[in-house]
Amino acid sequence: MEQKEFTQELKNKRLASGLSQGQLAELLHISRYSINRFENGKANAGKETQNRILRCLNYYISERPFYLLIDYLSVRFPTTDARQVIRKVLGMKADYFIHYDFGYYGYQEHYTYGEIKVMVSSDEHMGVFLELKGMGCRNLEHILQAQERDWYAFLNRCIDFGGIIKRFDLAVNDVTGLLDINALDEKYQKREVECRSYNFKDANSGKLSGNNREKGKTLYIGLQSSPLYFCLYEKDKEQANKHKQADIKNRFEIRLRNRKAVQAVEELLLTQNTVDLVFSIINGFVYFPNYPLWDIFISHDALPLEMNPQPVNMEHTLQWLEKQVMPSVAMLAEIDRLTGSAYLKEIEEQTTLTDTHEKKIQQMCTDVREVIEDKGVFYE
Repeated sequence: MEQKEFTQELKNKRLASGLSQGQLAELLHISRYSINRFENGKANAGKETQNRILRCLNYYISERPFYLLIDYLSVRFPTTDARQVIRKVLGMKADYFIHYDFGYYGYQEHYTYGEIKVMVSSDEHMGVFLELKGMGCRNLEHILQAQERDWYAFLNRCIDFGGIIKRFDLAVNDVTGLLDINALDEKYQKREVECRSYNFKDANSGKLSGNNREKGKTLYIGLQSSPLYFCLYEKDKEQANKHKQADIKNRFEIRLRNRKAVQAVEELLLTQNTVDLVFSIINGFVYFPNYPLWDIFISHDALPLEMNPQPVNMEHTLQWLEKQVMPSVAMLAEIDRLTGSAYLKEIEEQTTLTDTHEKKIQQMCTDVREVIEDKGVFYE
């Protein structure tokens, strides 16, 4: 950023934040004299200094710099009746689920509604396994919204039904970009960090589209095979790689398995205090000393658990069509044009919808109020 542009942005954002020059200087461990000279254009700030100042100010300007999502949940139930779990835990009509005669993780079969997956085995020890990945959580939130339930009510229902939490991921969404993933990665590599595990892995999400060759950074902290580890990444750049826009800059994922997942859910249900839960987990594992932006992050005092409900949609199918199918369709269309053949017309005439296709149409076109069970099911 040019110095003149930085000077104007610094002044405007500092005034908007309500911070005095002295308060900003104290937060960032910079002298008030330097802040004053930067703001009045009497001194030039280096790129790293500019970056820290503007990230800090963007945070203080925002009314909601961070919010929390549940981004992965898996629960094992001590039953072999998947339809009962669908009805009494999810509160949904099983007839709207697609049944497949195969499963994952050793399960024999599974049912799906969008990205909500319910796996079942005849082995009572394995029971029924509910898995909600990112979009599965969003699909469930669409159901919960229609049922006038929230995550607290749903998690309590899982526990009441004998469910054992196997994995629980919390996503702290950084709206303003306070977390500088590249800076944290650099400090981690230099061991300028206090951490229970010095195992880490960093990766680039890949080149963005067009002429922008910038790559999104991902930093894993801790062993990915352990009950607790973190994943920090630049969400906006990840989404840009998929030709999408994100309403957040970065994401800090807390990934919990087995006993750690159980403990986190128990504490969340007992206290409903997301701030204490999230930052006690983070502070108990990792700390970046002498880094002002991290101190601001871990002292944040509001972290609402939100829902981002998404109905069942065609996103995955459309991505598959775009990448795998449409190039071949375009090729056939060109062959038909050049040779007078009718390959596409012949394929269209021979194509019929399977029961699974019909079910997917039903899932996307049926009003959600028809999919959910009556509230009385929770009291049976």
